[in-house]
Amino acid sequence: MSFKIRILCFDQDDPKKCTAKRLERFGHSDNYSSFRNLPPQGIVLDPFSEVILSKKDKILAEVGGIVGVDCSWNMANETFSKLKLMGLEPRSLPGIIPVNPVNAGKVGKLTTAEAIASALMICGNRVQAELIMSRFKWGPAFLVLNEIFWK
Repeated sequence: MSFKIRILCFDQDDPKKCTAKRLERFGHSDNYSSFRNLPPQGIVLDPFSEVILSKKDKILAEVGGIVGVDCSWNMANETFSKLKLMGLEPRSLPGIIPVNPVNAGKVGKLTTAEAIASALMICGNRVQAELIMSRFKWGPAFLVLNEIFWK
């Protein structure tokens, strides 16, 4: 069973490097430019949430899907502080190590694709996470490096 993936895109980064745009191009996500159009259900990945995503959240992901927020890390504090996404359950991710070329090794500074794949793995949907990460040269290495979080 695939979880519904939705991404709120703020177009704050280089579009050529945007993992959220690539996920949409390959049909792995529905991307939105405004939270007004975003269906109010599921888990929103918020790096500032005090609640960490766990296997217990699987039912929320199955029913409402996973929502990623694609914004620049330089503007993350400002962007997330302004978001008031009613109906969505905010969850942060554990200290996952990114492998993407921009922030490799900087704990927690994940691309949108890495964050979505992490949430999928934590919620037990390995097949969908592997499919998403197969779209990136560094994707399979990301899943192997962070295997400890998926168990």
